[in-house]
Amino acid sequence: MGRSGQVDRVDGEAVPGRVPGRVPGVVVVQLDEDPRWRDRLRRGSAVPLAFRSWGQAATGSLGPLRGVLTLLDSRAACPSDELAGCVRSLSLLNPVVVSTRRDGAAVRALLDAGAFNVLDRDESPGVLAARLGADLRWLRRSRTPAAAGAGPVAAAPSFRTQALLLEVLCSLRGPVCCHDIRRLLGTPASPMSLPALRARIQRLDPYLAGEGLTCRRSGRWGADTITVHHRGEAAGRAA
Repeated sequence: MGRSGQVDRVDGEAVPGRVPGRVPGVVVVQLDEDPRWRDRLRRGSAVPLAFRSWGQAATGSLGPLRGVLTLLDSRAACPSDELAGCVRSLSLLNPVVVSTRRDGAAVRALLDAGAFNVLDRDESPGVLAARLGADLRWLRRSRTPAAAGAGPVAAAPSFRTQALLLEVLCSLRGPVCCHDIRRLLGTPASPMSLPALRARIQRLDPYLAGEGLTCRRSGRWGADTITVHHRGEAAGRAA
């Protein structure tokens, strides 16, 4: 249920979401524009698709949604470590399937980074669509509400990227490197600066407190490890 009280839908199923209305089953984020591939995939897919570029406006519209996959498509021969970083960032929102030109080492690196699946983007559109549909069905059967994210926060800032950051922090289940959040709120080539991220997290302290949460940063070698705890848990650790 969205903040307006309306129920969003994913491929005909009611799911909690950020924006009222029909929500796609798969959100496609292309690192490299490829209109021909995009049109072929759209024609071959029976699953509702939404295509987004990477950026604050597009990423901010995704939000954590149950029953939604993100398809990260890379046409260029992107180094596996860079593409793995993109997987870690987008996985903070929803499960990520990657479509790229496959090789064994890249597949292992992407799966280790948390990819839900890795597909060969040169497969026929029908095959890609069928595999996406199978992944989506498996996701909806297997994920429990508790494992699918914290859901909308009762009181959230109106600024889109701040609201997105708050939902990401509230849904964390373990420590996360600041690089993954900075990349998500900026772009892979130009991530948000660490001082800017620190300032934004600090401004969210009252909202986190309203959810009974506290955020802690552990800085080392020019990077922060970010963890979010329930207040009682944090007090116990401090003691």
